[in-house]
Amino acid sequence: MSMNEQSVDNNVEDMHAERLREYAEKVVTMTKDELNEELEILNENLEDIQIEKRLIIGQTGVHINAVTMDSYRESFDREIASIEQKIRLVKEALGS
Repeated sequence: MSMNEQSVDNNVEDMHAERLREYAEKVVTMTKDELNEELEILNENLEDIQIEKRLIIGQTGVHINAVTMDSYRESFDREIASIEQKIRLVKEALGS
């Protein structure tokens, strides 16, 4: 990995960590009803992104080069991990 790629990866990780901190601050101010609604939305988003990942990554008949495929996979995996972290934060706030 080049220095530039590593720098970009670090910036992405820093942005993700900051967004997660902001989300955690938001979650602690939410009511139980708001948390339950947020959990439902997050679960729907997680299901949607997992379906999209299967459709894109699992498609047949269309050639996508390996670098592009890896990029898609990493992007989906980051988004899935982010949603899963948010779900954990909401469940913690709910006491689940």
